[in-house]
Amino acid sequence: MKKKTPRTKKNKKDWEMKDFVASVDEVMQKQEKENPAIKQVHARLSPEWNRVSEKIGRLLTLSDEATLEILREEIVAEGEIGTRVLVDLLLTIKNQAKHS
Repeated sequence: MKKKTPRTKKNKKDWEMKDFVASVDEVMQKQEKENPAIKQVHARLSPEWNRVSEKIGRLLTLSDEATLEILREEIVAEGEIGTRVLVDLLLTIKNQAKHS
């Protein structure tokens, strides 16, 4: 008699990319619940982090008020990731000032 595999679990050979992504996401969420500080690590690994970092970099070099307003709103629209990048930048500046 052949052993049945549970329907909720897929065989390894049946996994697709979306299954892998869902599995990784589940593990990451579990890690974040067990250790909230890991959220920052996960955020830094996201493509959104780089996008927001680039916008903040541009924001710091511009003087045109209209463009500054647009970038500010784009950063705010990023929500939590925008906040995390900005706080990280502030802490970096604080640490550099402390060591100089």
